Amino acid sequence: MGRFPTWTKFWVVAAACLLSPVFAFLMAIAVEISIGAIEDSGGLSLLALVVAGAIGWSLIRKVCARP
Repeated sequence: MGRFPTWTKFWVVAAACLLSPVFAFLMAIAVEISIGAIEDSGGLSLLALVVAGAIGWSLIRKVCARP
């Protein structure tokens, strides 16, 4: 199949713009759950901050990667 029609590109961009806050909210919930699980298991608070930083760093690294 050839290239995508122009209208499909606009639909994909619109869907990404509309769903990005939802994905950000779900990611924030996932980070909060992982921090809570570490603290509930008796881990140090510093370890929870390290885990949150590692998750954030991995996400930013993927977004800012150069081709």
